[in-house]
Amino acid sequence: MPLYLIIVVFVFLLAVLQDYIYSRIQNTGFYLSESSLYNTFWIFFIPLTIYANRLIKIVNPKNKFTKLPLSFGVGLFFSFLHIILFASLYVLVSSLIFTPTHRFSNIFYSALSNQLHIALLWYIIFPTIYMSKHKSTHIKKHYPDKIKLKIGSKILNVSSSTIQFISTDKPYSIIHTNDKKILDNKSLKEFETNLDPSVFLRVHRSSIINANYVKELKSRNNGDYDATLQSGKVIRLSRHFRNNWKQLIQ
Repeated sequence: MPLYLIIVVFVFLLAVLQDYIYSRIQNTGFYLSESSLYNTFWIFFIPLTIYANRLIKIVNPKNKFTKLPLSFGVGLFFSFLHIILFASLYVLVSSLIFTPTHRFSNIFYSALSNQLHIALLWYIIFPTIYMSKHKSTHIKKHYPDKIKLKIGSKILNVSSSTIQFISTDKPYSIIHTNDKKILDNKSLKEFETNLDPSVFLRVHRSSIINANYVKELKSRNNGDYDATLQSGKVIRLSRHFRNNWKQLIQ
């Protein structure tokens, strides 16, 4: 939404400025109200692009051979809908502020001949980008069953399922497994990247917990919680990281 809004507002202002410059070069009259009304054509891109993307999300084509026809079909449909809505708005507003009023057919065919190609490009390109982005977000990343931890000159392979939680003791991180504590020089951020985020939850700026080891949760009545692990260790869950661990209280 912010991207669409920035692009559309910028193009709208640029189009009005272009009308003004053209009028000065050609020594013709410039009317801000008429220029602004005609360039409301660009405003329709915001809601219609959102609906085009929602339609793509609902259809969600799996076959790559159906994506191109779908993109073209969506682009064609929303381009004509865009022009119809724009022409209707133009005629409605012009009937209130202009004399004589403009005819729908004139505005429709003018937009069809001058701006159809712009609408087609927009409504074909943006759903294609959306489909690519939507697909990439659903690609499940593979997380290894074991992680490598460096202890002195040795590298130890530790099964991630044995890690109960990870805390910080700067400049090190402490990995608490079922039977030992291991110091490693990687940051919590690095562990977040390398461990499955659906299991290993960053619950505090200084701790990551394994959700499978959570035995009990107790509210602090201020948005924070205390999580008791199976080992009896109590870890504070900060409300500032609530989006990471809210699954535990649902």
